[in-house]
Amino acid sequence: MIEADFFWLLPWALFLLLGLFITIGIPIAFALIASAVAITLLDPRLTNWIVFQRMYNGMDSFVLLAVPIFLLAGNLINQAEVTDKLIRFAMNLLGRFKGALAHVNVAVSMMFAGVSGSSTADSAGVGSILIPSMKREGYPTEFAVAVTAASSVIGIIIPPSINMIVWGALTNTSIGGMFLAGIVPGIMIGLSQLLTNTWFVRKLKIPVQAPASRRALLISSKDGLLAAAIPVLIIGGIRFGWFTPTEAAVIAVIYALFLGFVIYRTLNLSKVMQASTSTIRLSALSLFSLVAASIFGYLISFYEVPNTLMGGITLTDPVTLMLVMTLVMLLIGTFMDSLPAMAIIAPLFLPLALQAGIHPVQFGIVGVMALGFGLITPPYGLCLMIASKIGGINLLKCLVPTLIYLGAMTAVLLLIIVFPELTLGLPELMAPELIGIRS
Repeated sequence: MIEADFFWLLPWALFLLLGLFITIGIPIAFALIASAVAITLLDPRLTNWIVFQRMYNGMDSFVLLAVPIFLLAGNLINQAEVTDKLIRFAMNLLGRFKGALAHVNVAVSMMFAGVSGSSTADSAGVGSILIPSMKREGYPTEFAVAVTAASSVIGIIIPPSINMIVWGALTNTSIGGMFLAGIVPGIMIGLSQLLTNTWFVRKLKIPVQAPASRRALLISSKDGLLAAAIPVLIIGGIRFGWFTPTEAAVIAVIYALFLGFVIYRTLNLSKVMQASTSTIRLSALSLFSLVAASIFGYLISFYEVPNTLMGGITLTDPVTLMLVMTLVMLLIGTFMDSLPAMAIIAPLFLPLALQAGIHPVQFGIVGVMALGFGLITPPYGLCLMIASKIGGINLLKCLVPTLIYLGAMTAVLLLIIVFPELTLGLPELMAPELIGIRS
C-alpha cells in the first residue's frame, strides 16, 4: 500500500501497467485484470473483494444476455447454409456487372450483418465460400481477402449489432435507438466499398458473367429474402415495442431454427450442437474480455479520470472534439478487441461528449465504428487474419488493398461526425422516443 500523498500516481500507474503487460505479450483480458488487481492492492481505499464484486457486476445485465443469443443465431445461420443462399441470391442479382463476385461479397455482408450481428462470423462464413470462388475466377488473392475483411466490418454497424448492444449496456444508451441510427451509416459503408470495388476491377481482367435467368433469380430471391427478413423483424419488433433487444435475439434464434429445420431443411441436431459449441466458446471469450474491462473501467471512474480530462481538455466545438476522440479510438482499435476497448473508452469519453452537446446515440455509433475498424488493421486485425488464413496468403501482402478500403470507410466516418443527421435522422423520423426526443 502507498501513502495518501501518492494517490494521484495510481491512475497513471494503472495505464502504465496495462501498456507494459500488453507489450510483453499478455492477452488483453488478463492484462486488464492484472493491472487492476495490482492497483487495488496498492490502494488502501479499495477492498480486496472489489475485483470479484466488479467482475460480477460487469455481467449482471439482462441486456448482455443478448450477446451469446445473437452469436447462437449467427452460428445457426451458418450451419443452416443460409450464407450459400444469400450468395446465390446476390450473384443472380449482380452477376451481370464486371467484378460481380466482389460486389456480391459486399452485398452478402450487408445482408449477413442483419442476420448475425457479428463481423467475425461474417468473415468466416462469407469468406470460406467467396474467397475460394474469387480465386478460381481469377481475382488476385490479396484483393479477395481485402474485400472480404473490409466488408465483414459492416457486421457491427448494420443492426442487429452485438457491439451496439454492449455499448448500450455500458452507457445506458438506447439500444433500439442505436439499431435505427446504424442503418444509414451501414448502407453508406457498403456503398463506399462497392465504389472501391469498381475502382479495383477496372484494373483487373475479370470476365463479365452471363446474367441469370428470371426463373433462377426468382427462386434465389425467395430463399434470400426469407433470410434477409430477420433484421426487419428485429428492428420492427423493437420499434413497435413488441420485444426488447434481448428478446429480439431469442426471436432471431427461433427464426433461424425455423428456416433450417422447416424451410430449407439443412439443419439437424448434429449441426445445432456444433453451433452451440461454437457459441459457448465465442461467448466465453467475448464476455470474459468484457468482465475484465469492467474492472478497469470501474477504476477509471473511481479515480475520476473523466473529470481530469474534462478539466484538461478545452475543446468546446463538438466536431473537433469528436475528431480527436475518434482518432484515439481508431488507434486503440488497432491493438485491442472492440468489446474490452468499449468498457475502457465509454466511461472516459462519454462525459466529454455529453459536455460538448454530442448526442449519446451519435457518439455511440461513431465509437462502435471507430473501434470496429480495428478488425482490419494490424496488429489486432482479427477479420483480416481470418480472411487471409482462408485465402492462404500472408496478411502483410493484403495490407495495401485493405488500407484502400479503410480509407473509403474512414471518409464515411468523417461524414457521420460532421453531419449528425446521417445517424440521428432515421430514429428521429421513425421512433424519436428511442433517442430521447418527444414527437
